[in-house]
Amino acid sequence: MSVTIQEEYSLPSKGMLYGQKFDPLVKLRSMTVAEEMKRLTATDYPYKTMSEIIDDCILNKLPISAYDMCLGDYQYLLHKLRVVTYGPDYKLTMACPFCGELFDFTLDLDSLEVHEYDDEVPELLQVDLPASKHLITLRLQTPRELDRIENKKKDMKKQFPDMKTDPTLLLNIESLIDTIDGQPINVATIQNFVESLPMRDTNILLQRANKLNEKVGVETMITAHCPNCNHDVIAPFRFTNEFFRPEID
Repeated sequence: MSVTIQEEYSLPSKGMLYGQKFDPLVKLRSMTVAEEMKRLTATDYPYKTMSEIIDDCILNKLPISAYDMCLGDYQYLLHKLRVVTYGPDYKLTMACPFCGELFDFTLDLDSLEVHEYDDEVPELLQVDLPASKHLITLRLQTPRELDRIENKKKDMKKQFPDMKTDPTLLLNIESLIDTIDGQPINVATIQNFVESLPMRDTNILLQRANKLNEKVGVETMITAHCPNCNHDVIAPFRFTNEFFRPEID
């Protein structure tokens, strides 16, 4: 009989971001060889694969797949799956901007701050665009949406091989908009709507989306002490091969 480690966690969203509130408690078991084999399999849908692994490792039934969770919940579960499988120590090599030297740093994943849902989140989802005067309701991106964006980009490049512009910005903004002036988006016209948005409005949408992502989930900035010059280095969290294949000293 296989032996796995089990831990209980609570989703940062508190189950409040999915239409109908649900119990955010998650009972998570450690990964097995079967999950690791799946993780290493090449795919055009990496978020789908990782979400299926997370779903398989959740022991209690949730009304939603990790594939359709907000990124804050998804990344939180990704961190906790790593912790329950390999432990919280995560080795990183960082570059110090003060002295220019590289140094090794071990991050305790359990020490990262977790930002939980609060009453400001629904307010942040409503955006009055100052230039175009539209009222936009945002939606939080999901792993499914990120897979869709990447595959849509590939399809567009195949369909228009001479395309000289990168469609990433366009597709990203489209994915953030839930309603326009109270009306659900029209898939036939949303591209034209986004392409005609003034950059002042676009910038506000992107900044608001970033703020929303920071409101729910694991802290994305980490602090490490450089042993060469004694400065504290603040840098974005990075996923490396060490995350799911830690070295053994």
